[in-house]
Amino acid sequence: MSDIPTKARVVVIGGGVVGCSVLYHLGLKGWTDCVLLEKNELTAGSTWHAAGNVPTFSTSWSIMNMQRYSTELYARLGAEVDYPMNYHQSGSIRLAHTKERMQEFERAASMGRYQGIAMEIWTPEEAKEHYPFLETHDLAGVLYDPTDGDIDPAQLTQALAKGARDMGQKILRFCPATGVTQQADKSWVVHTEKGDIAADYVVNAAGYYAQRVGEWFKPYGGRTVPMMVMEHQYLLTEQIPEVVAWSEEHGKKLPLIRDVDVSYYLRQEKGGYNLGPYEPNCKAHWEGGDAEMPDDFSFQLWQEDLDRIEDIVTDAMERVPLMATTGVSSVINGPIPYAPDGLPLIGPMPGVDNAFEACVFTFGIAQGGGAGKVMAEWIVDGATEWDMWAVDPRRYTDYTDHDYCVAKGMEVYGNEYAMHFPWHRWPAA
Repeated sequence: MSDIPTKARVVVIGGGVVGCSVLYHLGLKGWTDCVLLEKNELTAGSTWHAAGNVPTFSTSWSIMNMQRYSTELYARLGAEVDYPMNYHQSGSIRLAHTKERMQEFERAASMGRYQGIAMEIWTPEEAKEHYPFLETHDLAGVLYDPTDGDIDPAQLTQALAKGARDMGQKILRFCPATGVTQQADKSWVVHTEKGDIAADYVVNAAGYYAQRVGEWFKPYGGRTVPMMVMEHQYLLTEQIPEVVAWSEEHGKKLPLIRDVDVSYYLRQEKGGYNLGPYEPNCKAHWEGGDAEMPDDFSFQLWQEDLDRIEDIVTDAMERVPLMATTGVSSVINGPIPYAPDGLPLIGPMPGVDNAFEACVFTFGIAQGGGAGKVMAEWIVDGATEWDMWAVDPRRYTDYTDHDYCVAKGMEVYGNEYAMHFPWHRWPAA
């Protein structure tokens, strides 16, 4: 006898951090008769191998708002749902090498302060006081964000899932969705290997499988989801005695460093470092699109390719010489999805009634909390509290064929930390 429900107000497809956040926030708004479908275990997509950084910084007002909400939610979530989590708000320092970069920081800081984030502009000397292992001789200044930090992605996802279940929501693991059929009244039947579920609304939160799920909606007016998949590497070092000693003395982690003009972040991970580069000579994966993707890539990684990031690793060792005193303990190289502008798709599915997208998150951990709030408002209230046009899926129509998405995705990845001037258009595609 199957325990699958036959009816739900909303069916969410995908059990990563975003899907679980959507389910949790629907419950907060009183819709507690919803179902989440996950074909493997929760976190099986990009969530499980994510580095777990939770910044608020953005040059986009709506993205900063969404990420700010995430930091506020994560700080209280463990206590609210009675699920302990490792969440370290260690703060971060963003390094500026030029006066122009300092102007960008000052603009972002003014946005952040207006939203209630106590961002500060520091001199290189002030940065050195807070981070004694940092070389500052060539810096123009620093942006400090006290709310920045990192969280355990699996714990976060499970906490959201527990909170949703406690409100009555259903989560079906190892239950792949296999298709959808729209009814005459514009409601849906979601097909699974274990039976059908009638639903008023469907949410595509399928991560880097969002394009495959999106194809099910094309007969009802949908379009191919504009996305591609990047290889993203980060490396973990072995323990460093000086880092351990500093942490023990101060009772906290070192601030996270982002050297945006070189294009990497460097964060304390236990007693060592986590270095994550966004290299210009990046690599797309599954370039043939959905047809090349395996049916299930859960909890798998690709072979490391350290040659591609060698220059950035060398630069990080010069910036923080302690890095050069230890070895690499492991390298994570996994898939992350990219839309052509690097921003997620959150909102109504273009051309399709009663269907929504909450997918293609490049920074799903940082944005997942806010995305759940926004998506629940879209579905329940018909509009969002904040202006979210920057992430509205309807910003893309059918000119975004796969070649376009691959070219733009690689361009955005390689320029992840570049300065984004108003109205500036990158040249690819």
